[in-house]
Amino acid sequence: MVLVTGASRGIGAAIARELLARGCRVGCGYRRDPDAVARAVGPAEPEAVLPVPYDLADEASAERAVDTMLDAWGGLDGLVLNAGVWDGGRLATLDPADWWRVVELNVRGTAALARAALPALAKGDRPGIVLVSSIVGLIGHAGDTAYASAKAAMIGFARSLAKEVAADGIRVNVLAPGFVDTDMTALVPERSRRAIADATLLGRFGTVEEIARAAVFLSEDATFCTGSVLSIDGGWSL
Repeated sequence: MVLVTGASRGIGAAIARELLARGCRVGCGYRRDPDAVARAVGPAEPEAVLPVPYDLADEASAERAVDTMLDAWGGLDGLVLNAGVWDGGRLATLDPADWWRVVELNVRGTAALARAALPALAKGDRPGIVLVSSIVGLIGHAGDTAYASAKAAMIGFARSLAKEVAADGIRVNVLAPGFVDTDMTALVPERSRRAIADATLLGRFGTVEEIARAAVFLSEDATFCTGSVLSIDGGWSL
């Protein structure tokens, strides 16, 4: 029983599909449209998919999301913190309110849901938390100071949390994707896309399915792995 935030599209939906293919029951976090979950995950056994309302901007929704899982299935074994927000712009030009909004939503929303889930996870079967950060949180990227700051904070948070909850048997790991074909990166101008692909050793953007397989590895298979950061960027950061 795994709760995946941001599961109504993109990487989150791909992670949900991969978990379902592995036989997991999946709570699929969404912010606005519960029907988007069914469209995103595709055919699945009805009892295996649970739409879960969750909003990064609403800390109270974290407790409600965990309660939704417990009310439906009585437990929680895994948490994939994938939901996030992005707003690009250089420090000198991005409005300070927008800059802080990116940092606050990503960090506060992540911490709130992790905090709410810990008691249930401590009772779970080989419980684990996976935070979907970004390669820019490790190496930075011009025009992304807010997003990189938030994603770097998530890495520090995860490594510290791993030390706090290891005694409860909870693993905490981080996935750091590079540039992936999603709705978000579709907004990147074609010239920039070509430059990014040329700078990537594998010569292309990643797919959501590739990211999902790595996330599920950390969630389900990496049972002797905690406090780790797995970069999956096609060699862009080398």
